[in-house]
Amino acid sequence: MIPRLTHITAALLLGITVATVICDESMEEQQQVVESGAEGEEGEELLGDDPRTAAYKRLPHRTYERVIRPGYGQRTSHPCDQRSCYPATGNLLIGREDNLSATSTCGINGQEKYCIVSHLRERKKCFWCRSTDKFIGNPRYEHRIQNIVYRFDPRTKQRSWYQSENGRQDNSIRIDLEAEFHFTHLIMTFRTFRPAAMLIERSFDFGKTWKVYRYFAYDCAESYPGIRPAPPRTIEDVVCESRYSAVEPSTEGEVIFRVLPPNIIIDNPYSEDVQNLLKITNLRVNFTKLHTLGDELLDQREDIKEKYYYAIYDMVVRGSCSCYGHASRCLPLPGITEYPSMVHGRCECTHNTQGLNCDICQDFYHDLPWRPAVGKESNACKKCNCNSHAEKCHFDPKVFEETGKISGGRCDGCIHNTMGRNCESCLPYFYQDPQRDIRDPDICQPCGCYVPGSLDDAICDSYSDALAGLVAGRCHCKANVDGLKCDHCKAGFWNFTEENTEGCQACACDTFGTINNEGCNVYTGECQCKRNVIGRDCNQCLREHYGLSEHPDGCKACDCDLGGALDNNCDVITGQCKCRPHVTGRRCDQPEEGFYVGSLNYLTYEGELGRGSENVQVMMRESYDDGSGISWTGLGFMRVYEDSFLEFDIENIQTSMDYDLIIRYEPNFRGSWNDVKVTIERLDGQVDPNGACSNSRPNDDQLFITFPEYQRQVKVFPSVCLEENKRYKVRLDFSRSNPEYDSASAYILIDAIALIPRAERLPFYSGSLINDNRREEYERYRCADMFYEKNDLDRIPEICKKDHLDSVGLYVYKQAFACECDGTGSSSSICKGLGGQCDCKPNVVGRRCDRCAPGTYDFGPEGCQPCECSNVGSLDNFCDLISGQCECRPNTYGRACNECQPGFWNFPNCQRCECNGMADTCDSQTGACHKCRDYTTGRNCQFCVEGYYGDPRLEAGIPCRQCPCPGIVDSGHSFAQNCFLDSFTKDVVCECNTGYAGARCDVCSDNYYGDPETPGGSCEPCDCSKNVAISRPGNCNSRTGECLQCLFYTGGFNCERCKPGFYGDAFNQQCGECQCNILGTNMTLGSCDHQTGQCFCLPNVEGLECDRCMTKHWKIASGLGCESCDCDPVGATTDQCNEYTGLCDCRYGFGGRKCDQCEANYWGNPQVECLECDCDWQGSESQQCDHETGQCQCLPGIGGYKCNKCARGFTGRAPWCEPCGECFDNWDLELMDLKDRTSVLIEVSSQIKQRGATGAYSFEFDEMEEMLDDIRQIINSANGTSVNVVTLEQTMLNLRYNYTTAKTYLEGLEDDVDNTTQQIELANNALTALQRDVDNLRNQANELRKQATDIQEGNAEGALALTYLAQDRSLAAQTHADETNYIITDSDRSRRRIGNLLRNTGDSFNITYDENEHEIAIINIRLNQMDDKIPDLNEKVCDHRGDPCDNYCGGAGCNRCGGLSCNDGLVNTAELALKFAEDAEKAIKEKEKATDELLRKIFAARRTSESGLNIANMTEKEAYQASFVTTDHISNIIDLHYDIRQFVSNPGGHHSEITQLAFEILVLDISLQPEQITDLAEQISLTIASLSNIDAVLDETRDDVHLAEELKLRAERAKTAADATLEIAQRVVDALTEAAKAQEAAQDSIDVTAEDIQSTQTHLYQIESESEVGHEKANKSFSEVEKLVAAVDGIKVDYQINQQYLEDSKAAVNDALSKAEAAGNDAANLENKYNEVNSSLIAALKEAERLQQQADRIKTKANQLNFEVPAQLQRLQEVASAFERNENILNDFEEELRRLERSMEEYHTFIDERLVYYARCSG
Repeated sequence: MIPRLTHITAALLLGITVATVICDESMEEQQQVVESGAEGEEGEELLGDDPRTAAYKRLPHRTYERVIRPGYGQRTSHPCDQRSCYPATGNLLIGREDNLSATSTCGINGQEKYCIVSHLRERKKCFWCRSTDKFIGNPRYEHRIQNIVYRFDPRTKQRSWYQSENGRQDNSIRIDLEAEFHFTHLIMTFRTFRPAAMLIERSFDFGKTWKVYRYFAYDCAESYPGIRPAPPRTIEDVVCESRYSAVEPSTEGEVIFRVLPPNIIIDNPYSEDVQNLLKITNLRVNFTKLHTLGDELLDQREDIKEKYYYAIYDMVVRGSCSCYGHASRCLPLPGITEYPSMVHGRCECTHNTQGLNCDICQDFYHDLPWRPAVGKESNACKKCNCNSHAEKCHFDPKVFEETGKISGGRCDGCIHNTMGRNCESCLPYFYQDPQRDIRDPDICQPCGCYVPGSLDDAICDSYSDALAGLVAGRCHCKANVDGLKCDHCKAGFWNFTEENTEGCQACACDTFGTINNEGCNVYTGECQCKRNVIGRDCNQCLREHYGLSEHPDGCKACDCDLGGALDNNCDVITGQCKCRPHVTGRRCDQPEEGFYVGSLNYLTYEGELGRGSENVQVMMRESYDDGSGISWTGLGFMRVYEDSFLEFDIENIQTSMDYDLIIRYEPNFRGSWNDVKVTIERLDGQVDPNGACSNSRPNDDQLFITFPEYQRQVKVFPSVCLEENKRYKVRLDFSRSNPEYDSASAYILIDAIALIPRAERLPFYSGSLINDNRREEYERYRCADMFYEKNDLDRIPEICKKDHLDSVGLYVYKQAFACECDGTGSSSSICKGLGGQCDCKPNVVGRRCDRCAPGTYDFGPEGCQPCECSNVGSLDNFCDLISGQCECRPNTYGRACNECQPGFWNFPNCQRCECNGMADTCDSQTGACHKCRDYTTGRNCQFCVEGYYGDPRLEAGIPCRQCPCPGIVDSGHSFAQNCFLDSFTKDVVCECNTGYAGARCDVCSDNYYGDPETPGGSCEPCDCSKNVAISRPGNCNSRTGECLQCLFYTGGFNCERCKPGFYGDAFNQQCGECQCNILGTNMTLGSCDHQTGQCFCLPNVEGLECDRCMTKHWKIASGLGCESCDCDPVGATTDQCNEYTGLCDCRYGFGGRKCDQCEANYWGNPQVECLECDCDWQGSESQQCDHETGQCQCLPGIGGYKCNKCARGFTGRAPWCEPCGECFDNWDLELMDLKDRTSVLIEVSSQIKQRGATGAYSFEFDEMEEMLDDIRQIINSANGTSVNVVTLEQTMLNLRYNYTTAKTYLEGLEDDVDNTTQQIELANNALTALQRDVDNLRNQANELRKQATDIQEGNAEGALALTYLAQDRSLAAQTHADETNYIITDSDRSRRRIGNLLRNTGDSFNITYDENEHEIAIINIRLNQMDDKIPDLNEKVCDHRGDPCDNYCGGAGCNRCGGLSCNDGLVNTAELALKFAEDAEKAIKEKEKATDELLRKIFAARRTSESGLNIANMTEKEAYQASFVTTDHISNIIDLHYDIRQFVSNPGGHHSEITQLAFEILVLDISLQPEQITDLAEQISLTIASLSNIDAVLDETRDDVHLAEELKLRAERAKTAADATLEIAQRVVDALTEAAKAQEAAQDSIDVTAEDIQSTQTHLYQIESESEVGHEKANKSFSEVEKLVAAVDGIKVDYQINQQYLEDSKAAVNDALSKAEAAGNDAANLENKYNEVNSSLIAALKEAERLQQQADRIKTKANQLNFEVPAQLQRLQEVASAFERNENILNDFEEELRRLERSMEEYHTFIDERLVYYARCSG
């Protein structure tokens, strides 16, 4: 539970001129507010600059603010509606100035002077107080108690305060309230020092009795003995607090008192103790003691008393009325005058409460017990819920407990036929009307059951209960009777009679055709049919409908295709429409298998096939080699010139209508071709006057058009109306090309003409609103535009293909056309459903795939082959369609015209074959000879075959013979397979077998031994236990086989043992060198044990290699053995130390190597104990204290043994210590001066004892003499120097100017005149006081002098000397005084002014001068030292010791540093590091950019996948709901689906096809622009809105959806695999590139150490030998690796020499290694994946061979089924695409709506908050 009182405290603490209503804050937050005010010494957290406003600034943010205006607490909307609220706190003093009183007021009986002690720097220190009636309203003089209400006087806006009489210790302030209030805290701001002792009292009985709240005292024990010091332990504990009674600050000090201590948790804020503590009627503050600043002479002297008094700027008594959280404002009691910001004492209750303190509930609000409001719980009294059927209620505790403490109100006297605790039920035979509100007086209605149809005495259900099956007002009816009143028959029944025990008899209606199975008319028995059902019994479908079923409309619309069906009538059972020829499907919306629908450009007539004049030419054209789009149709063009014509015969018009005549062309001239005449010749007579073309005019049959230069087609205007089954001729006459650019060679290429039907004028595109919408869609998506340009069906929107083009084509051409795909040139007998394009084989063209493309030939099962005619030997690239023979130029041969005559080659520069007489012909392209003779081979038969030698070239003439090595192969004594003839010696050189060498293979090669010269002899391998370098010559004796060059530290005849100094297993190449640690081994005793390898150790050293110290020893690095740890037994935990550092394991607080010292931050005697310094980390300079005393080294201003206190002269709480201030400094200066003077007097007294009075004051006497001499000099020089006079006059002029300026400035400050006057008076008083002090000092000095004289006179000799001395000095002084009296009088004024000037500026000038001289000397020394350091600095920074500048590398003495040859300097190093850093940053940014791009792509792919998944789920759901429509097709589709899946899942695809498919998927892209996508979305919306058979389409394509999804998933998986492979490959390429760069960098370092590689050649031989034995093929690469290793070893040997180079290349080498390692990992991963893919492909190929026969068996069936699949698949794809697009659009709209909803919610919340805010501010 959140204590209400904490909220009250926070609220009452924080509202003065700005009233704050805290509606909702937790106890923690409010407690923090209260505690925060208690933290600062002066309450700055609560009050800030202004105690009435600063506290408000620190409120928690969930508050409501409103500016107080006349009519305190008024508001336009209530802040207490949903939470607790409290009256705005305020200052109880406001409006009650007359109720304030004080026992002492300055100047009340006349003016009274007072002084300000803290004015140390101001000239004016004393002022006048005049608080009489005459000065009321003048805050400068009048200081009555009423001034504490406001800080600034409301009348003058000047600072005002209350002030007591001077020197009066006891004083009190009292406020009397007119009613009882809740008092929370008090804030007093003092103008002078705060009281040294005071107390606060309160009375809650209007002053009859008083109780003390709290005591405040600088010294509580002294001022209030017996009172316990703060903090309080209970809320009623009366304590004495010292925090607000300190001397500092001297002004603006504060005293803050809180009734409820913030350190005490209040469990019950409504307890009697708390309430009694808060309530007050009177408040009194008693001041009992003044701060006198140590001045204990407080007596009757006025100059003492006028410095000490009580002065208060303002006082805040914060409080409010108590309303238990049920009111937000207080109203005035009767008879109380209202003032702005005044706090009143009567609650304005809310939450349905009443009473003076809102402590009871209002009448009829007893549903909950009364409770105070707490936090967000308003605990409002709840109105009884009697549903407006009762006027009284009472609280029933029993009901409250039964309802789980939710409701306890019980209504009294229910009316309106109601009953129950809340009047919520109706009386018997009444029921609650569900259409009426429960509070309606007519809620309970009579049952009114119809008796003839009712049971149970005509009673009804009194209320509705879905679980119990009750419906309010429903009567209990007979079996066949229905209705709430049982007054009519049930659906399906009629003839209602009372005599019938069941009420009604059954109807004879068809349940499928009846609306909601309601049956027939209750009177006539006639059935009520569904919308599309007719007949008395509702058993027939409406015209153009079919399939009577449970459908909501009974029957479905035929929905026959507009073009594919003859009309819209269909079979009433199956729904089959009447189709046009070769059209199938229920709706007649698809062509039969092997047929297609003609596209809009079906009537296309190729130009090359037209008839023309003699000068026209057919021009064939090949397709582009780069595979770019073809802009023409057919085989080519017809080239026409000026004065030529071209004719086309039109004989296949099937529908009479308007056609657009399109002429496609390519211009080959400059400018436009004008005046082309187009003639439509009607061969079958004139137009039928009653036909569709009756409006055609003869003039329209002859038109003139222009072929623009930058177009490829032109539309003849107007359109041409042609009639069906009539013949036409279209003639194009070409006259002049262009009058401006006539040319004899001008021509134009005519591609074709096309007749595009004007589909928008078809019957189903006009005549009704639906048709108009259909036409608008056709035009919006520009379904016909693509056919005007070229026949590119792939770019046509899917909605055009799906909903328009098929219908238009079937209607215009009245049938579907046979595909007639050529069995040889096409891949399938099935063509595309729209346009009829067959699937052609390579290089095959034509709709039927029945001819080779231009430039190809050999029409066959594999398609056509490219002609590939030679561009040199042929006239063009066209060849014979059968043989492929190109048309050759003269003297060229071959099919492609690219060959020379037999015996020649190198077309077209034919050369004779060069075969050295060993062959007759050669290759025509390469010149390589064919069928070389006589054991010759080679391109020109110039070599001998293997096993023969010789030189068969014509110029040599040496025939090829068998190799003698040393004998021929047939002799059995041959050790070579091949040989050759040395070109210089003409000797035979054999290519010997392994182990043999020599020109004739008659000696053994290296690593072999034997006698091959002797027949039957051979060479055997030397057995050296694999311990020799195979590539090294001379490893063994070539005759005996003895090993001569053993490696791996082995020896013996066969290198079978380790050599001396080594140990191990020689047969396994494991002879290792004795690994003795040089630091721990006694090398004088020899090597290690040859069997075990044990080294000979130094003293106290152990281990096989003598590499570690014995236990309790260390320092093996000394090379003399190990030393004892010698750990201190007191400070160490164990005897063992660290074997390398010798550090012992010390106990807590001990340190040093032996633990015989105290560790850092500890102190003490290590032989006894070490103590922790424990220095305060905030107040200490370091954590280390004095090693002997433990005193911490403190920061300035910090003191104490641990540096945790403020030092003398500082105040606050460490470490936040601040200087005590000027007051303390001045007093401390006085005290120190008195201390010094006292010390001097003590010293003088001691000197008097030792040397007498004369000796003690000799120094003073000397000073007097010096002063007299100075006076003489001044007097003598007063009139002697005119320069001084001029200087003084100039100084006087300056002073006079300054005085004039200051006077002018002062005269402008009228408000400061009085203050200036008072300051003058204060200065006079100060001068008077100073004069008194001087007189006192003079008297004291005279007294001391008298005492000294007495002392000296006590000594006879001293008295005599004193007398003589005094006489002499007196006479001299008298003489000088007489002489200079006049001069002194004249110059006295000037001398005083000059003396003052010298006193004010001389000392400071001398000090400044001395300091400057000292600083200059120090700077000169530092400059000299810096000059000495410049060479060293230049050497480090610039790489050369310039003094101060180097010629090459510069330095500090010139404007440059570093250079090309100054690489060791820090400047160049820094520049190099900066460059590396910038390069690294650039690379990182690029990587980050690539990563971000990849992440964006991943997120986009994820969103696309999620969208696709949602669409698939929706499609599956819709298809499942409509599945019952296609039950008769399930079997066929399942079989078809199974066969197709078997065929598709056949894994026989080649990996190249998979790669091609992945590439095609990767290059897919969206070609539409954003505007086109938007238009497409609108078209989709219209299409979806116009569809009426979506369910049927989904039902028919349900299985195809799954097939499409499976194909899509396969494509996505292929794309994912391709992406992954491509990414890995790219990473490998990048890594290899980086590795190459790194290798180049490393090569530079390797070159530097190239000379050292030779020293490791022996190791290379060993590694090469081992590699050759292990794997001969890896010998070369392994050798290279070992060379690199040797190079690294060489670098290690010469480390000191190459140190700089290695450091420069270190970063590059490391980077290269990491990148090479990454590249290796990527390569390994790629290789693994390649192996996996390869394995999968091999397995797939094997599986393909097994399934090939099965594929062949189902191929025929698949071809048959393929007719229906493409159409259904296409429709499925179109539906899926439409759903996908719409789903994306809906998702986007939904996301946008959600975003807008969130924005609206935020705006709504913000508006509500601001509304409440301004509602509370407008009061």
